[in-house]
Amino acid sequence: MVCSSCGKQIEGGKFCPFCGSPVTQDAPAPEVTPAAEVAPAAEAPVEAAPVAEEPAPEAPAAPVAEAPVAEAPAVDTPAEPEVQPVVADAVIDASEAAAVEAASAAEHAAPVEPVTEPAPVEVPVAAMAPAPEAAPAPAPAPVEAAPAPVAEPAVPVAPVAPATPEAPKKKKSMKPLIIILSIVAAVILLAGAGVGAFFFSLSSKYSKATEAFEDGDYETSLELFTELEKFKYKDSAEMAEVSQVEIDYLKVDELIAEKDYDAALKILEDVSKFYGNKSKGKDANELIAEINTAKDAVDAMNAGNYSEAKSLFNSLTTLKSDYVKEPLMCDARIAEQNSEYIKIIAALYAIQIEDYDYAYLYSPSGDEKLIADAYFDPSKILDIDSIRAIDAIVNPEGDLEAALADNAIKGLKQQLAISLVDKLELEAAIAIFEEISDFGDTSLRLQQAKDLLASYNKKYEEAQAYYDKGEYYKAMAAWREIANWKDSSAKATQCEQPMPANGSMKTGSGSITMTIKAPASRNALLRIYNSSNEVVAQIFVAAGNSSTIKVNPGTYTMKAAYGDKWYGDIDLFGGEGKYIQLKNGSSTEFTLKKNYKYTLTLATGSTGNVGSDGVSGGASGM
Repeated sequence: MVCSSCGKQIEGGKFCPFCGSPVTQDAPAPEVTPAAEVAPAAEAPVEAAPVAEEPAPEAPAAPVAEAPVAEAPAVDTPAEPEVQPVVADAVIDASEAAAVEAASAAEHAAPVEPVTEPAPVEVPVAAMAPAPEAAPAPAPAPVEAAPAPVAEPAVPVAPVAPATPEAPKKKKSMKPLIIILSIVAAVILLAGAGVGAFFFSLSSKYSKATEAFEDGDYETSLELFTELEKFKYKDSAEMAEVSQVEIDYLKVDELIAEKDYDAALKILEDVSKFYGNKSKGKDANELIAEINTAKDAVDAMNAGNYSEAKSLFNSLTTLKSDYVKEPLMCDARIAEQNSEYIKIIAALYAIQIEDYDYAYLYSPSGDEKLIADAYFDPSKILDIDSIRAIDAIVNPEGDLEAALADNAIKGLKQQLAISLVDKLELEAAIAIFEEISDFGDTSLRLQQAKDLLASYNKKYEEAQAYYDKGEYYKAMAAWREIANWKDSSAKATQCEQPMPANGSMKTGSGSITMTIKAPASRNALLRIYNSSNEVVAQIFVAAGNSSTIKVNPGTYTMKAAYGDKWYGDIDLFGGEGKYIQLKNGSSTEFTLKKNYKYTLTLATGSTGNVGSDGVSGGASGM
């Protein structure tokens, strides 16, 4: 066979041993019975060489181990000429290269070693018979594991003719080795390119995750870092945890607003633990302290310790803006405990207009002046119209604030009603009590007001009855007792009657004349009683004057009344008068004899000519 490239005679094979070019075989040579039997090469499975012009069958690529060179058994022939082994070229088509690349990238295969085929033994052309080519064998089926090393079939060697001159040594061609090494390098490069593309994909995803994190899109960064965490790429595991921490951290404000302190503290403690002494860790610790303070303040407030709660709320810094109304609510609750209802209204209205420093109290406008005036002088709220006006301008939003406002307005009304009771404006008080009967002890106060009203009405009627009977002093006393009730005061002033004239009210007759002298400074009324205690004679003697009366001889008792104001024939000088029983020595009886004239000098002290004892019952005892 002649090489089509270099023109030299070759003895079969896939490549020319002189120039390395692929050999094209025209047709299979006729099978020749070998002169000598050649041993098979290393008992390896034999793969027949492909027929010329037919492509080699595709098979999974695998590392090819170097096959041992087959040696012919020794024969009793003259010494063989020295031959050089020739490295056979491996023919690898495009499909094999692709398979090698895929296997290399997926399995990180061991480096491929070039295969050396046993070279045909060179003998002189004239002494050798043409070497028959082996018939093609069927291609082996693909297997998952790497196939066994491939060896070229041994070529039968013809008997060597004796005394053949030694053939010149031929130079080895490097082309097959270079081709093999180039193919291996290409496979390695392709595998490296696949690995590089894989790592480029990870790097790109990491960049996107980092960018999302920096933009605050923690949901996206968590998703990407979690995917990268599977490949242990850089700090993806840590960044996934940071993203989750940040996602939770964003919930803190909402939890604080909802007063879910325990959940907020759990997240902040995780943030503090994760970031440690870093800026965000310190911020978390400060917020933890703030939340604990706020939590203590709320607990104190819920426990009714409003002064303590207010102090804690006022100590807040970071969360102060979240609790601006709580100190005012504490003021309202403290005022509620002290029944300072106008202070409740002042605090709630400050919350309503977001005036957390009570500035409106010092520069009120419009209806606010009602609150401000009442705040500094509660007596100014004690009319129902003012309270109703205040109620109209205070409209809190929250349920608690609304309940406080409602109670405060009722409290103001109750205070007003109580003041009306004190002023005996009982009908007005009762009307207000009935309006707020469900507030506090109002139902009890309502009943008391009704009872008091009945009592005052009764006293008024009694006073009127006394007056109608001429018992003017009793009527005056009754009306004075309820002087603020209706027109009782005016009625009482009408009970004092004009003072009788000197010598008036004279009654009695007889033969005996008696002269009565009144004290210089007091008016006097003298009454003379018989043994049956019946008035038989009387006379009114004005202060410093005297007058006479007539009586019959007999034994009598005498009583005198002194005073400056007159309340009629029944009550005489009233409760302010002085009423005495005249005494004759130690006796209360006076015996008047016929044909005698008697002078009786009356006095309130010891200057009179008769003694005296007090009369029990006052005017009623006369």
